[in-house]
Amino acid sequence: MKIRRTLIATAAAVALFVPIAACSSGSSSSSTTSTTVTSGDQVTDTACPFTGTVGSTSGGKSGSQSSLGSIVTSKEGCVDNIQLKMGSVVGAWTAAYATGPVVDGKGNTVAAQGAATLVVTIEAGIWNGTPAAPTTVLPVQLDYVKSINVVNGPGSSVLVVFGLSAKKPYQASDSQNPAYISLGIG
Repeated sequence: MKIRRTLIATAAAVALFVPIAACSSGSSSSSTTSTTVTSGDQVTDTACPFTGTVGSTSGGKSGSQSSLGSIVTSKEGCVDNIQLKMGSVVGAWTAAYATGPVVDGKGNTVAAQGAATLVVTIEAGIWNGTPAAPTTVLPVQLDYVKSINVVNGPGSSVLVVFGLSAKKPYQASDSQNPAYISLGIG
């Protein structure tokens, strides 16, 4: 009976840990405040036990200016994790797979490696990282993300363009304290 309870407790812990690990950002904070995120239909990739969407996702505070300072990448099992670290607030943002060429604010095509392109559009955004936009951030030992480009988008937006090996399910969310947008791709 004791072994059965241990097995059930272990299975419950694993069931709770897997979704958390899939969305882990590598940092912890007791004062994290998330905003409401809307997303498309959920899909699961059978090669990786990860549930996400291939539709559009959005979040953040409408009407707030965002300052993107850095991009941190990590890998957790079969999930690529990306954290877009913002200044003091996460303004409105949208994540979606591109259905055609991605163009920057000057009308130039943004190059992305891989078979699919996932774009995070940060409305009223600026890039204050180094070097100045347009810039390429090198993903470190990730399975699906092959390139990351930050460019000034149409209007006053910033585009973070991810070149992926294939169109994979993803999860996107944000936090206002500390301010970041988090992506899990699996």
